[in-house]
Amino acid sequence: MLTVMDWLVSMRRVRNRVYSDFAMQSRLVEYRQLLERALEAGYRICSVGGIWRQVVAGGLAPSQRYLVLRHDIDTDPGTAAAMWDIDRGLAIESSYFFRLSTLAPALMVDISAGGGEASYHYEELASVAKRRRLRNRSDALRALPEARELFAENLQKLRVATGLPMRVVASHGDFVNRHVGVPNWVILADPEFRRRVDVELETYDEALLRHLPSRHIDAPHPRFWEPTDPSAMIRAGEPVVSLLVHPRQWRANRLANARDDLRRVAEGVRYSLPAAI
Repeated sequence: MLTVMDWLVSMRRVRNRVYSDFAMQSRLVEYRQLLERALEAGYRICSVGGIWRQVVAGGLAPSQRYLVLRHDIDTDPGTAAAMWDIDRGLAIESSYFFRLSTLAPALMVDISAGGGEASYHYEELASVAKRRRLRNRSDALRALPEARELFAENLQKLRVATGLPMRVVASHGDFVNRHVGVPNWVILADPEFRRRVDVELETYDEALLRHLPSRHIDAPHPRFWEPTDPSAMIRAGEPVVSLLVHPRQWRANRLANARDDLRRVAEGVRYSLPAAI
């Protein structure tokens, strides 16, 4: 039974979501200032692929501070372009991962040509689960072969369309992944399949994450960061700081956010319907 406290918490979340999506002032100046502070503190700002190449080449230099900058473009490639302009102006290297729904081939090519990394933010297991209305972990795991073939097909199309290698990829997290308890990255848990599609690194690989002990993800208003604001780690001189950011949390693109909110509601309604026989 819904208590008064539950209702208040729910209303607060709705209020904060509405504010973030439609009323929040641009935070891109704060984004630039954060990166400038890191540079002033002696950090080398690099992409996911860049830090991985350093690891493979012999390990991270003990005397160097690293800030790994990753952007997941869940929505709003327009704000992603504005963030890339900031990155390029600061002459830093960073990663941008695009979903099929947010593809911006010209921007992706521009990022790569400018020294950044542009690649695929994939979600094929979630797509299959939503389309087939899979309800549990067992059904999701049985659908892995289908999801893998769809991933291989989509990745190849993206490589042809952009001319980019896309050997470093990042899985997207969808509500259906949480429901069935299986993340999209299990698509690449099979070493043979990974070799077949020529993917060197998945951003959630343990071989990478063990080198990123201080990981920070941007969050909606009013918290802005999970688990903590990375500025404190930068001031403290933490050797390696990893940032995962999303355009949505830095500028309220009202039209893009409205479309995404409506899409999420529609997907939730469709998923709640009985599975087709």
